Amino acid sequence: MKPNRIETKKVYEIAVGKNVTTVKVVNIERRVNGQLVFDCINAKTGKPMRIADAARFLKEVKTEKMPKGTKTERAKSVKPDGLLSGLDAAHKVLVESGRPMKVKEIADIAIANGYCKLAGATPEFTISAAMQREILQKGAASRFVKPERGLFAAR
Repeated sequence: MKPNRIETKKVYEIAVGKNVTTVKVVNIERRVNGQLVFDCINAKTGKPMRIADAARFLKEVKTEKMPKGTKTERAKSVKPDGLLSGLDAAHKVLVESGRPMKVKEIADIAIANGYCKLAGATPEFTISAAMQREILQKGAASRFVKPERGLFAAR
Protein backbone atom coordinates (compact mmCIF):
# COMPACT_ATOMS: atom_id res chain seq x y z
CA MET A 1 0.00 0.00 0.00
CA LYS A 2 1.27 3.51 -0.73
CA PRO A 3 2.39 5.43 2.38
CA ASN A 4 0.37 8.54 1.51
CA ARG A 5 -2.88 6.49 1.51
CA ILE A 6 -2.50 5.37 5.14
CA GLU A 7 -4.41 7.59 7.57
CA THR A 8 -4.71 7.84 11.35
CA LYS A 9 -7.77 6.43 13.14
CA LYS A 10 -8.34 3.86 10.39
CA VAL A 11 -8.06 0.08 10.63
CA TYR A 12 -5.78 -1.90 8.30
CA GLU A 13 -4.68 -5.46 7.73
CA ILE A 14 -0.90 -5.83 7.89
CA ALA A 15 1.54 -8.62 7.16
CA VAL A 16 3.45 -9.98 10.15
CA GLY A 17 5.76 -12.63 8.77
CA LYS A 18 3.54 -15.16 7.02
CA ASN A 19 0.50 -14.09 9.06
CA VAL A 20 -1.98 -11.24 8.75
CA THR A 21 -3.28 -9.17 11.66
CA THR A 22 -5.46 -6.09 12.07
CA VAL A 23 -4.16 -2.78 13.45
CA LYS A 24 -5.50 0.70 14.05
CA VAL A 25 -3.15 3.55 13.11
CA VAL A 26 -2.77 5.96 16.02
CA ASN A 27 -0.03 8.30 14.81
CA ILE A 28 2.12 8.88 11.73
CA GLU A 29 5.62 10.38 12.09
CA ARG A 30 8.00 11.57 9.41
CA ARG A 31 11.66 10.86 10.15
CA VAL A 32 14.52 13.16 9.21
CA ASN A 33 15.29 11.09 6.12
CA GLY A 34 11.66 11.47 4.96
CA GLN A 35 10.59 7.93 5.83
CA LEU A 36 7.16 7.50 7.44
CA VAL A 37 6.74 5.53 10.68
CA PHE A 38 3.31 4.34 11.82
CA ASP A 39 2.38 3.93 15.50
CA CYS A 40 -0.42 1.36 15.66
CA ILE A 41 -2.44 -0.69 18.12
CA ASN A 42 -3.02 -4.37 17.40
CA ALA A 43 -6.82 -4.82 17.26
CA LYS A 44 -6.62 -8.41 18.51
CA THR A 45 -4.23 -7.97 21.46
CA GLY A 46 -4.40 -4.24 22.18
CA LYS A 47 -0.59 -3.99 22.19
CA PRO A 48 1.20 -1.03 20.58
CA MET A 49 3.23 -1.61 17.42
CA ARG A 50 5.59 0.59 15.41
CA ILE A 51 5.67 -0.12 11.69
CA ALA A 52 8.39 1.46 9.58
CA ASP A 53 7.55 -0.17 6.26
CA ALA A 54 4.34 0.92 4.51
CA ALA A 55 4.58 -2.15 2.25
CA ARG A 56 3.41 -4.27 5.22
CA PHE A 57 -0.02 -2.61 5.02
CA LEU A 58 -2.20 -4.83 2.85
CA LYS A 59 -5.61 -3.16 2.81
CA GLU A 60 -7.98 -0.98 4.79
CA VAL A 61 -10.65 -2.76 6.82
CA LYS A 62 -14.02 -1.07 6.45
CA THR A 63 -15.70 0.01 9.69
CA GLU A 64 -18.85 -2.07 9.10
CA LYS A 65 -16.62 -5.16 9.05
CA MET A 66 -15.28 -5.15 12.62
CA PRO A 67 -11.90 -6.79 13.19
CA LYS A 68 -11.85 -10.12 14.99
CA GLY A 69 -11.67 -9.80 18.73
CA THR A 70 -13.65 -6.57 19.03
CA LYS A 71 -16.33 -6.59 21.69
CA THR A 72 -19.84 -6.68 20.28
CA GLU A 73 -23.09 -7.75 21.87
CA ARG A 74 -24.00 -11.22 20.72
CA ALA A 75 -27.61 -11.92 19.82
CA LYS A 76 -29.17 -15.18 20.95
CA SER A 77 -28.82 -17.69 18.15
CA VAL A 78 -32.28 -19.03 17.44
CA LYS A 79 -32.20 -21.78 14.88
CA PRO A 80 -34.77 -22.02 12.06
CA ASP A 81 -36.71 -24.67 13.98
CA GLY A 82 -37.07 -22.25 16.93
CA LEU A 83 -34.53 -23.99 19.18
CA LEU A 84 -31.73 -22.20 21.04
CA SER A 85 -28.07 -23.15 20.96
CA GLY A 86 -26.91 -25.32 23.85
CA LEU A 87 -25.14 -22.37 25.47
CA ASP A 88 -28.15 -20.05 25.21
CA ALA A 89 -30.42 -22.84 26.51
CA ALA A 90 -28.10 -23.37 29.49
CA HIS A 91 -28.23 -19.66 30.29
CA LYS A 92 -32.03 -19.66 30.07
CA VAL A 93 -32.26 -22.65 32.45
CA LEU A 94 -29.92 -21.00 34.97
CA VAL A 95 -31.80 -17.67 34.85
CA GLU A 96 -35.16 -19.41 35.32
CA SER A 97 -33.91 -21.54 38.23
CA GLY A 98 -32.09 -18.68 39.96
CA ARG A 99 -29.63 -21.04 41.65
CA PRO A 100 -26.31 -22.73 40.86
CA MET A 101 -26.71 -26.10 39.17
CA LYS A 102 -24.64 -29.07 38.00
CA VAL A 103 -24.13 -29.35 34.26
CA LYS A 104 -25.97 -32.69 33.99
CA GLU A 105 -29.05 -31.09 35.58
CA ILE A 106 -28.80 -28.05 33.27
CA ALA A 107 -28.58 -30.25 30.16
CA ASP A 108 -31.46 -32.49 31.26
CA ILE A 109 -33.77 -29.53 31.94
CA ALA A 110 -32.82 -27.76 28.69
CA ILE A 111 -33.55 -30.86 26.62
CA ALA A 112 -36.71 -31.81 28.59
CA ASN A 113 -38.17 -28.29 28.19
CA GLY A 114 -37.39 -28.35 24.46
CA TYR A 115 -35.04 -25.34 24.55
CA CYS A 116 -32.38 -27.15 22.53
CA LYS A 117 -31.65 -30.45 20.86
CA LEU A 118 -28.22 -31.93 21.53
CA ALA A 119 -27.81 -35.15 19.59
CA GLY A 120 -24.44 -36.22 21.01
CA ALA A 121 -23.92 -39.00 23.52
CA THR A 122 -22.81 -36.59 26.26
CA PRO A 123 -24.65 -33.26 25.92
CA GLU A 124 -23.62 -32.22 29.44
CA PHE A 125 -19.95 -32.26 28.40
CA THR A 126 -20.74 -30.15 25.33
CA ILE A 127 -22.56 -27.55 27.42
CA SER A 128 -19.90 -27.63 30.16
CA ALA A 129 -17.09 -27.02 27.66
CA ALA A 130 -18.98 -24.14 26.06
CA MET A 131 -19.72 -22.47 29.42
CA GLN A 132 -16.12 -22.84 30.60
CA ARG A 133 -14.83 -21.47 27.29
CA GLU A 134 -17.10 -18.41 27.62
CA ILE A 135 -15.93 -17.81 31.20
CA LEU A 136 -12.26 -17.97 30.10
CA GLN A 137 -12.69 -15.82 27.01
CA LYS A 138 -15.03 -13.14 28.34
CA GLY A 139 -14.06 -13.08 32.02
CA ALA A 140 -16.29 -10.62 33.90
CA ALA A 141 -18.45 -10.09 30.79
CA SER A 142 -19.41 -13.79 30.71
CA ARG A 143 -23.01 -14.80 31.32
CA PHE A 144 -21.85 -17.63 33.61
CA VAL A 145 -19.91 -17.96 36.87
CA LYS A 146 -18.58 -20.98 38.75
CA PRO A 147 -19.45 -20.43 42.42
CA GLU A 148 -18.11 -23.89 43.38
CA ARG A 149 -16.46 -26.82 41.74
CA GLY A 150 -18.96 -28.58 39.47
CA LEU A 151 -21.59 -25.83 39.73
CA PHE A 152 -22.52 -23.09 37.27
CA ALA A 153 -24.75 -20.06 37.82
CA ALA A 154 -26.04 -17.20 35.69
CA ARG A 155 -24.40 -13.84 36.31
